[in-house]
Amino acid sequence: MKRAVACFLLAGSVSFSAPVFMDGEWAEAFCKVWNRTPDLVEKLGNSSSWTEVRERKIFLYRKDCGKEKVVQLTIRSENGRATCVYGGWAKDERTKNDFLMFADTKRWLEMGRGEYGPMKAMMFGRLKFRGPKGVAMRNMGPFEAFLDAIDEVESDTTRCP
Repeated sequence: MKRAVACFLLAGSVSFSAPVFMDGEWAEAFCKVWNRTPDLVEKLGNSSSWTEVRERKIFLYRKDCGKEKVVQLTIRSENGRATCVYGGWAKDERTKNDFLMFADTKRWLEMGRGEYGPMKAMMFGRLKFRGPKGVAMRNMGPFEAFLDAIDEVESDTTRCP
């Protein structure tokens, strides 16, 4: 039976189509990655600077694809955990408690591979960041874990959303 399934899959009858990097489907999958990453769920969930607001949103886009294609992650703080409860196309307005990050696709991928962290990315202008900078600075470890996780969702980086 396993051989038949393998032959069926190899014959091309079923194909897997990876989401486009930073489209709504990618953001939904990334939300699941967030929830499996202890540095995000637990460290942010126990950070008083992060949990002073019950819910924060992170808006992301690929600069080379245009700023109108923005995805959103909604992170809710409850019971010592910072859980991603929504990942998809941006649906809310950004507030002063939320974050906006954008970079060229090449830079996102470099950060996802761990070639450099958030400090270098922002210092050299590779990552643009808007939001409560003090909160970000006090949570640099989770911020780095977030950037490292960017490429954990298999995706098509050759097309724009």
